[in-house]
Amino acid sequence: MGMCDVKKTTIVDKAFLIILALSLATCSSPVPPTERDLGSISTPTTESVSPVEKVASPTTESPPQMEGEFADVVFMNGVVLTMELDPSQAQAIAIRGEQISAVGNDEEVSQWIGPNTRVIDLQGYTLMPGFVDGHNHLFSQSQFPDQGMWDVQDLALSFGVTTSAEAGVDAQLLDQILKVDQDGELRLRASLYLLHATSCGEDLGFWYQDHPPSRPEGAKLHISGIKVFTDGGSCNRPAVSFEYVGEGHGDLYFSQEELNQIVMDAQGRGYQVAIHALGDRAVEQSQNAIEAALDGSPNTPRHRIEHNALVRPDLVSRYTEIGVVAMIFGKFPACFFVGDTSKFKYLTPPEYISWEWPYRTLIDENPGLHFAWHSDYPVFSSINPMEHLYGMVTRKEVSEDGVTICEPLDWAIDDRLSVEEALRFMTIESAYSLFREEEVGSLKPGKYADMIVLSANPLSVTPDSLKGIQVWMTMVSGRVEYCSSEQQWICPPSGGGEED
Repeated sequence: MGMCDVKKTTIVDKAFLIILALSLATCSSPVPPTERDLGSISTPTTESVSPVEKVASPTTESPPQMEGEFADVVFMNGVVLTMELDPSQAQAIAIRGEQISAVGNDEEVSQWIGPNTRVIDLQGYTLMPGFVDGHNHLFSQSQFPDQGMWDVQDLALSFGVTTSAEAGVDAQLLDQILKVDQDGELRLRASLYLLHATSCGEDLGFWYQDHPPSRPEGAKLHISGIKVFTDGGSCNRPAVSFEYVGEGHGDLYFSQEELNQIVMDAQGRGYQVAIHALGDRAVEQSQNAIEAALDGSPNTPRHRIEHNALVRPDLVSRYTEIGVVAMIFGKFPACFFVGDTSKFKYLTPPEYISWEWPYRTLIDENPGLHFAWHSDYPVFSSINPMEHLYGMVTRKEVSEDGVTICEPLDWAIDDRLSVEEALRFMTIESAYSLFREEEVGSLKPGKYADMIVLSANPLSVTPDSLKGIQVWMTMVSGRVEYCSSEQQWICPPSGGGEED
């Protein structure tokens, strides 16, 4: 954002906020934000002044804060989606240091404006918590041999992902990520799940016990738990109760007794267990193992079942009975189900097709259960949360060519989710799945300022337009980690306060 040698104040068109005129040199205003071609996405209609930073002068009434306790940055005149139940929306938000100081209407938040506060006019655009991706493989160098740790963080941050869970960390990758953190180069929050068994079923043993679970308050890096593969998918075949044509019933990697013992041992050492389960036999085995470890107690370790892609009807109610945390995909493989088997190849027979991705049924029959989104990037080629939101809401998929839209078959349409519930699964519920809900995932005073500014409000655009919404700014702990080159006006200098 262009700045003048001498800052000027802007009069905010709000009756409650009186800005005293100062004798300042004149400078030109920045160019207003460029409108993007988002099809049917509506642009804000709120009348507002040019998108310049505003530095408030002292008001005639003293704010409730003591001198020096004003906010570093205040965003006003926007649509703030809090992901809290009350209030679910606000107009403005104040940030001091790494944390949120206030969320409310413009008048309430204006009390946090001091002489050095950066005030950003959102012009009616949308601000919300950063996305929390509960399961991906972002840091895996076997997946990204030509990209460094900085580059893959750039990628995630540019799409508004502020917290990421690395679901499958071996000893070598753990050392690499620990070094990134020690060098101060970890720019988003990362939760690590250490591998007990690989995607091909190789048992790596108990090496992870040398790295106990650690979730320090406010820390970027957490060691949350362990990851166990129970069946195939990326390697070998999902384990199912029917028969794949010419392929049998798929591959289970452990007996029930072996998996029970793995979960109980990990639980006894304080680990959360994330269990990969694609097929219905794997889902059932995972449910049994978690139930055996809990032994009638609540799921306070927050043991998770990953994917839940093929769920037999008799297994649906057991999620609540056990208290499983259920991780669900965002992107829906509509192209696969209409015949593109280039990426996935094991087809469910038509008589069992209703067991596939039954997320609407799972949610409706398990009220109060914790569901959380995961991208599983790069198994799904995009980490862009907007494409995953689009998949949950429409069940459509953008094909690998980036142009063709694959439509869902009739059996899949009934499992569509609303935008409101999908956004919660992608923020506060995913934060819960990582033991981070007290710090991130929603916007309220005391939480860390992990948030994004969007080109449009997901709650007010057509479902088909969701995939075109762009992230203009990503902030982690009050620091701007990504700013669109075309939307510099929306991004305060990192750290807030006066420019150097």
